[in-house]
Parts: sequence; structure tokens; C-alpha cells
Amino acid sequence: MDITCTAAIYDGGTAFDLCELESVEILRQVWVQQYAFINSELKWRDPKDLGLPPNSIQIESPYDIEARNATKREKNWTGYQVHLTETCDEDYPHLIVNVETTPATTVDGDMTQVIHEKLSEKELLPKQHLVDSAYVDSHHLVTLRSNYEVELVGKIRTDTSWQARNQTGFDLSYFRIDWDQQQVGCPVGKISQSWRNRTDKSNQPVIEVHFSKTDCADCPKRELCTHSKKKPRLLKLRPREQHYALIEARHRQTTEAFKQDYALRAGCEATISQGVRAFDLRRSRYSGLAKTHLQHIAIATAMNVSRLFEWWTQPFKVLRRPSAFAALKAQYPPPHFF
Repeated sequence: MDITCTAAIYDGGTAFDLCELESVEILRQVWVQQYAFINSELKWRDPKDLGLPPNSIQIESPYDIEARNATKREKNWTGYQVHLTETCDEDYPHLIVNVETTPATTVDGDMTQVIHEKLSEKELLPKQHLVDSAYVDSHHLVTLRSNYEVELVGKIRTDTSWQARNQTGFDLSYFRIDWDQQQVGCPVGKISQSWRNRTDKSNQPVIEVHFSKTDCADCPKRELCTHSKKKPRLLKLRPREQHYALIEARHRQTTEAFKQDYALRAGCEATISQGVRAFDLRRSRYSGLAKTHLQHIAIATAMNVSRLFEWWTQPFKVLRRPSAFAALKAQYPPPHFF
């Protein structure tokens, strides 16, 4: 479709209105996303100059307008992603109990609530749910406990501030929070000037605490608190319940009990491997989110049948094969020194 044809479709008075065809509208959107008129000249949208739409809305293929492009670590793909939830009781077969399919650009954390809503509808909510770190934050820790009585277990992100990362400054743990008076005391005894309720980029509530510029300017410990030459210290807090849930979760993940509980989640990698290698989980045979989701459900069903058959025919539990490194370590234990 060139410019002349486009003008004829949208400006001409044809007997049949071509612009109402879905295929024509899709092609129009692709043109708008990929090209732009600059001074009456048609130019390709160079990402560095004219920019492209965000991946969440950009059409990657006119043959599948719901597929999106995403990059996760070193992996780049166009299509969808699947979220699998499976049982992990030691004495029973591990069965997939929920399947969610989303565009590739959907953030994992956006699916945490959705997954538990579906599990609740099926009356399959667990007491303890082991999840990847992308599915857990302070909001989910609180809401899942209060709404579903589910303990969410996952490695939550640690404090990323330079004060906590370098352990050379005053991170949040050095400040005294008075939730009732909505005030915060700093390590040298100064009291905050303002307490403001805000929302972050995920539309979650956050509290901004500002200290006085006068108090911070002459503080002898300023270099341990902020790198700014003029601005006072600014703290960002989660609401009270989330704040304490975050502290509790960060402490818990340093314990041996957490490591033992979370080790069970290693089976999830085996599930992904089985789905990819034996059932072609990473290849969508169909176009569109709905049909791809149906394919994912069929694959999960086939995996469950395979696991049940193995469970019924094996008199003993089949242990996972150790990795090559683990087998080598068992064969050649480290020497002892006295």
C-alpha cells in the first residue's frame, strides 16, 4: 500500500468503504507506528530521532496484532509469555493447577493478584506460595495475607539506596518513624518537615518524607545522608503495614528456614524445561492471545497426564537427576585440613 493508495482509500468516495475493513485499519496503524510525515516528506521512524511507540502497544506483525516484543535478561522474543502455577508437595505428583497467558510486555508482578484470584475461584489456594522475586512486593505480601490467608514466599528486592548498598551511610533503618504523628527522626535527632502521600509509577501508595533544608545544610553527618550539595534528605516509605511486611520479608530471606522452604521452587525450572523440550512450550502454533492461551492449557494438561502416568506406574518416587557439577562434587568431596 503506497501513499497514493492510502489517499484513495481515506479520501475517495468509493462504493465500498475500504477504510472500515479490519485488515486496512491494522495496516494503517502499522504505517503510523513505523512512518511519519516531516515537512511533507515521508520518513521512517528512526528510534533515535523520531522514536517508536512503547513495546506494549506497538504492533510487531499485522498477522498477529496482539503479539508484543520484549527482552528479559539476554532473551529477546516476540509473542507472549506463560505463567504456570504447580503444586510442590514432596509426597505427591507435581501438577499444574493454573495457567495464565499474557502479552510478552506484561510485568510478572501484575499477575500475582490475578493468579490468586483464579486459585481462589477453584478453591486451590495454598497456605504457602513460592514465587519468583518478580511476583512479590510489599503490596502483595500484605494483600494476599489479608484477603486469602496466603503466605507469599519469594526473594524480595533489598534496599537499593547507596547508603544501604555501600553500608557507609544512613539508610532507612537509621531513622525513627512515628506513624501516628506522621514524623520521622533522623540519626542526629532532627525531625522531618513534611509527610506527603503519593503514588509511584505502578500507582501504588508511597509516602514522601522531607527534612528541613536548614537542618540538613549544617549537619555534621551530611555526607553519610545525602550526596546532594543543596537539597535536604528525602525518604520514601511504604504505608505502615507494607513497611513492616517488607522488613520482615527481608529478614526472613536471610534465615536458613527460608532457604530450605524456597529450595522447593527449584522444581519450577524443571517444569519449564519439560514444557519447552517435550511439549514445545515456547512455540505458539496459533495467532492471537486467546488461541495461544488455549495451547498453553493443552500443554499443561498433557504435562499433568504425563506426570500422573509416571506417578501411577513408578512404585517409588523418581528423584530429580543431579546436575553434572553436583555429581562431580559428590564424587570428589573437598579435602579436610587439620
